[in-house]
Amino acid sequence: MTLLSFEHVFKSYRETAVLKDASFEVDRGDVVGLWGMRRSGKTTVLRLAAGLEIADRGAVRFDGVDLGRISGERRASLLRAGGVGLVSMDRRPSLNQSALEHVALPLLASGMSLREARAPARAALQRTGAARHAESSVLGLSRDALIRVMIAQALVHRPRLLLIDEPGAFLNLREAREIFTVLQTVGHDRDLTMVMASEDIRPLRGAARLMSVGGGGVHVNDSAGEVLPFPPPEAAGTRGR
Repeated sequence: MTLLSFEHVFKSYRETAVLKDASFEVDRGDVVGLWGMRRSGKTTVLRLAAGLEIADRGAVRFDGVDLGRISGERRASLLRAGGVGLVSMDRRPSLNQSALEHVALPLLASGMSLREARAPARAALQRTGAARHAESSVLGLSRDALIRVMIAQALVHRPRLLLIDEPGAFLNLREAREIFTVLQTVGHDRDLTMVMASEDIRPLRGAARLMSVGGGGVHVNDSAGEVLPFPPPEAAGTRGR
C-alpha cells in the first residue's frame, strides 16, 4: 500500500528547474535507496516529502493527502501525527543541551514532560548505538556520534516514514559503514518506511529498492526485486540541484 507518492511533480528555484514531471511511489515498509550526483535534486525530493517544500506543480501525497493543498499548520500537524522523521546535516542542533535532551525534543513538543520523555529518548539512543553519549553536550559530539543522535531523534516518536539525507557525509569509510549498518538494522522494522539519499551508491545497494535522481526525474532502477545496472545510462553525468 502506498505511503508516499510524487505525481508529475515540478519544482524550480528561481530560474533553475530541479524536478520536471517526477513521478514515483514508496510503499509502506519499503527501504528505498535514492542515488544522485551532487546537486541532482535528492535533497529537494526529501524536503518535498517532509512537507518543508511545496511542489510548483503536481502532487506530493503522504498517506493519500496532497501536502500542497493543505495549510502549513495542518501540514505540520499531519506530518507529526503521521510520523515523518528527517535526518539532514542542514538541520544540525544549535542549542547547548545534552544528547538525551536533544533526542527528546519531538516528545516535548507533543506535550510530554522531560521526565516522561527520558525513557523513550534513551531507548532511541540505544537503538543507534549512541547511549553512552546521553549526557554529553550535543555541540561537542564527533560527527559520527552526532549523526547517531540525529537519527535517534528522528526515531524517538516512532515515525512511519524516515527520510535521511547523506548520512555518510563528512565521515571516514569506517564510520560511514557503521552508520549504514545502523540504518540497515533500523530498516528491518516492518512498521517503518525509509528513504535514504546518498551521492555514494555503494551503501545503497543493500536497499530493497533503488531509485536515481537526475535530469529532473526520479528513475526506478529495479524490477520484480532485481536490481538493474546502476546508475542507469540516461542518469549518468546529469547535474541539477
